[in-house]
Amino acid sequence: MPHEFAEYDHEPEASASSARSGGPPRKLTGIGVLDPPGPPKRPLGPIPSAPTSLFWRIAAALLLAGIAAMTLFLLFARP
Repeated sequence: MPHEFAEYDHEPEASASSARSGGPPRKLTGIGVLDPPGPPKRPLGPIPSAPTSLFWRIAAALLLAGIAAMTLFLLFARP
């Protein structure tokens, strides 16, 4: 099926974005997101921590000590 390419009567010309919208181009940077205009607000009073019992603190310390001991054992053990 033959096809003929026709030339455009009017070639579209490139134009700046300000010429299309009628004003200056918009600034797309998120100012105020990474660099806020003012200092952050300080919380009122101390930050509350989650209450944990002495048992769970000791259990976590033993677990971390066990992981450290196993790591050292695996690093320096000779096969």
